[in-house]
Amino acid sequence: MADVKEKDDTDSNEQSGQLELITGRQTAAILMLLFNDEEAAQILERLEPDEVEALGEAMFSVANVDETQIDGSLDRFLVLTMNKSMLSYKSDEKVSRVFRRALGTSRAETIMNRFAPKRPSNIAEKLKWMPAKDLALLMTEEPPQVSAVLMSFLTPEIAAVILELLPPEMQSDLIYRVATLGPVSAKALAHINGLLENTTPLEEEVAPPMQVGGVLDSATIINNLPKERGRSLLKELMKRDKITAKLIEDELFVFGDLMNLSKKDIGSVVRKVDSSILVPALRGASSELKAKIFGAMSKRAAETIQDDMAEAPPQPMDAVVAAQKAVIAVAKAMLDSGEINMAGAGADYV
Repeated sequence: MADVKEKDDTDSNEQSGQLELITGRQTAAILMLLFNDEEAAQILERLEPDEVEALGEAMFSVANVDETQIDGSLDRFLVLTMNKSMLSYKSDEKVSRVFRRALGTSRAETIMNRFAPKRPSNIAEKLKWMPAKDLALLMTEEPPQVSAVLMSFLTPEIAAVILELLPPEMQSDLIYRVATLGPVSAKALAHINGLLENTTPLEEEVAPPMQVGGVLDSATIINNLPKERGRSLLKELMKRDKITAKLIEDELFVFGDLMNLSKKDIGSVVRKVDSSILVPALRGASSELKAKIFGAMSKRAAETIQDDMAEAPPQPMDAVVAAQKAVIAVAKAMLDSGEINMAGAGADYV
């Protein structure tokens, strides 16, 4: 009997060890291989490009799993999904259909824009799957305004990569156009969708224009470029339109960038800022930045600011933003004069 028990324990330990080798990604891969082709394809359609790649790699890695590991993966899946509700599945589509039917497309879109979560654009979805070189080639062939709209739908990181693949004379023009974009009509967006699908655009439903681009978009793209190239682009923009270039420059150095200051330098900045400005400015700061700023102050000064923040009434967001810009102005002046130094985002553009 003892031998039998010992054998059972050994088998159990071996099975446990085998199950521990199966990761969550491999569990998903096993499930995908158990689905029929159509079901598996429908799941893949809902994933992001990096998720598709990771899952595909995992599907090859589980080719030799045994029955015990398959059973363990199914058990894990059941545990994870036991308390999940299906109510949220495609709920956004349901809400959209109901509102469109009740109010008509145009009024439904106008109302839903006030409360609905931002929905990813079909254009952004298509662009995610296109290689950077293909996108760069497309932008060289299309009118500049179309290229600017395409650029505005990309993530800043990818937009910066593509920008560097374009001819130098195009780069500053595209950054400027992205910054000055505004409402884009549904008809124009339909044309761009057709361009990406290489099809003739269908007649679009009546819908309000979509706001795209802006100085913040241009600034985030520049912040993802090599610093020397970013500085050069900003100088080119200054020659073209000082007002727009200044707006972009203001977005290159944001309140959160104070984290890149040393403890000594951040202390130098806050000593030049009146508490009436610092208190509302810190309302919108991250806990990490608050901790760093308080750590750069004397204990007494930090406690005073904290007490003032606790006692102050709620501040409108405009007041918080204005106070943060005032702090940034002090920091930028000190950077320009060489009193402080900054490593990181925004350092080369002030």
